[in-house]
Amino acid sequence: MKFLAIPVLLELISVALAQSTNKCVSEFLGYPCCSSSNTLVYYKDDDGDWGVDPATGDWCGITKINDASCWSTKLGYPCCKKTCTAIEKDNDGAWAIEGSHWCGIPAICSGSQPSQPSQPSQPSQPSQPANDFVEDHRKQCQIGNIQTSVNNSKLPDPFKTLSGKRISTKAEWTCRREEIAATFEKIMFGEKPRNPDKVEGRKSGNKYTVTITNKGSTASFDVTISNAGTAAKPKPAIIGLDQGFGMGGSLGASTNGLDVASITFNTNNLAPENNPRSGAFFKANPSSNAGTIMAWAWGVSRLIDALEKDSSAGIDVKHLAVTGCSRLGKAALAIGAFDERIALTIPQESGSGGASLWRVGAQVNRQKGKQFVQGLGSAATEGNWMISSFRNYDGRETTLPFDQHMLTGMVAPRALLIIDNAGQEWLGEVPSNYCGQATKEIFDALGATDKYTYTQEGGHMHCSLPNGQFDEVKDFVNKFLLGKDAKTGKIDYTKNTQPINFSKSEWIDWTTPRLA
Repeated sequence: MKFLAIPVLLELISVALAQSTNKCVSEFLGYPCCSSSNTLVYYKDDDGDWGVDPATGDWCGITKINDASCWSTKLGYPCCKKTCTAIEKDNDGAWAIEGSHWCGIPAICSGSQPSQPSQPSQPSQPSQPANDFVEDHRKQCQIGNIQTSVNNSKLPDPFKTLSGKRISTKAEWTCRREEIAATFEKIMFGEKPRNPDKVEGRKSGNKYTVTITNKGSTASFDVTISNAGTAAKPKPAIIGLDQGFGMGGSLGASTNGLDVASITFNTNNLAPENNPRSGAFFKANPSSNAGTIMAWAWGVSRLIDALEKDSSAGIDVKHLAVTGCSRLGKAALAIGAFDERIALTIPQESGSGGASLWRVGAQVNRQKGKQFVQGLGSAATEGNWMISSFRNYDGRETTLPFDQHMLTGMVAPRALLIIDNAGQEWLGEVPSNYCGQATKEIFDALGATDKYTYTQEGGHMHCSLPNGQFDEVKDFVNKFLLGKDAKTGKIDYTKNTQPINFSKSEWIDWTTPRLA
């Protein structure tokens, strides 16, 4: 494409700014602005952020002229107004001096051509780019080099990208979240297969069969759906792992009176812990090395694929929750973390490998002089939950480039209710509590404080929800599945068996941003 001379371009920009605050950089490069509601970033370059017009499939610009011109203000420096000649460049951009002060040169003033040709290259995109109801945004994000070992006794910074820069906007969280996901996949869970060739669902009474075709392999599994709605009036649903969620399930009577459908998902159908390769996951993905937790997460994602296309199932896929307890609590957390279509995630008493910090658990065990809390070596070898190489981090927890607050944080800004039992030593009362408090930093940064609650109460049996935690369950289901008013967003461990004092400075050496 052809470009205007810099002085002419700057003059046009000056006029545009005077006439309209809605102009964007792309217009001066021959592309229209994206609509104000179209903010999903598919590509980034020196000229800003680029989206796709859902009506035409053509490129459009997201970055407004003011945004592009004044990038340096975020760093505490003004934009240059009189010069386009750089005297120094760094990773942030080009710099000059005006009035004895440093100023940032606008990207559009640098004289550099945009990195994309007339049809800008990009990662592959979905056929419906405006549809943000997707499993994840991996296609839209470039994942850099993933470190497999660090030296950090504190909790890693969830806001620092793989390139070393900290994010400053909610839009940047989309790809930072994908970086975190890719890191967990590489080191702990194994890769989650994406985009199978074909997924179909078929309902027969309460039985719903999901069939997946993938690269010449075919597999199927059944779930049980109860109290479903109709095609004309679908119902929100809670996916309960193995035993369901209501009476007899891990949430007990807390869900009584809530008009939601129940989907009972049998994890053994996907990957039995004692013989994972006999299940549907490895039949559809024979070359995968994923652990059983990721296999179960994959299965729930394929269930959602089928339900999304099948209105006859009577399920409102825009209002789905997932829950499970103990090892199934670990799975529920991973399912919600790795599929953005889950509106509400409720892990219960998930322990090590779930909503519990590896670093803190290792410290507790050192202080006790024994394996008081389930250690990494034990969790990494139980139930084939994780890939076999993860056990190599046993005793080396401070070398992990993540900790579990980053897995819980992946759910943000969607709703997350973490339920813990303070009376179960093996589950880690302290590391779970600390994880709950560190997770809040991520929800706060995203302006989603009301979508997160951590509740911990002792004095009851494992996976037997006490009456004192019923209200949290009802409030979250009412608010995030049924659209009713409810008070959510708190840290509550007033009923603990022992006082717990989370010293933020001991574990967190990063500041929590307020993402714009």
